Amino acid sequence: MGFLAFFFKSPLGIVLGFLSSFIMLAIVVVAVTGVLAFSGGPAACTPGGDAIVLNDANSQAFDQKWDQLDASLDSGAPTTISLSESEISSRADSYIQDKGGDVSEVRVCIHDGFGEVTGKVDAFVGEAKFKVKGTVTLSGGHPVADFQDIEVGNVPGAVLGPFENAVEDAIQELLDDITLKHAYTPTLQPGSAAINGTP
Repeated sequence: MGFLAFFFKSPLGIVLGFLSSFIMLAIVVVAVTGVLAFSGGPAACTPGGDAIVLNDANSQAFDQKWDQLDASLDSGAPTTISLSESEISSRADSYIQDKGGDVSEVRVCIHDGFGEVTGKVDAFVGEAKFKVKGTVTLSGGHPVADFQDIEVGNVPGAVLGPFENAVEDAIQELLDDITLKHAYTPTLQPGSAAINGTP
């Protein structure tokens, strides 16, 4: 009884009691957040057009169109190409497999004025499902993502910060490895992206 009395009657005991309670609460919050991050999560994005098909043919179609775009721009002619969700998703998937990034199972869905990317990200001690809403700027030397909304696992917004950072960093790290030869302006509409090039 004397030991318990120390925690309830002594000023030092009261402080230690509060500290130990706070530490236990922090441990519980971290544990629960971890479970929420790696259990379930956002569903795959909804295509703005037809069902998304990942294959080598779509990835190669992306490369061929982009090469044609750059060839026209190299000759001084402004040009526009149209890329489907399947072509963009297939090229993103093959690029990530080649680079071995922290992101996997990527799908890109395009809507009116914005895109959505879903997949999995290596975050801390496991893989968590994510969904990102935003746009990409293609006018500099490398693509730059503008993240407007991020969901990770079942983590509530109040404690999402570290997981948002993991997703943002993983995606931007992949984009930083891409070099753009020209300035491009994407126009996003349901199911496709028109890429306008400036010589």
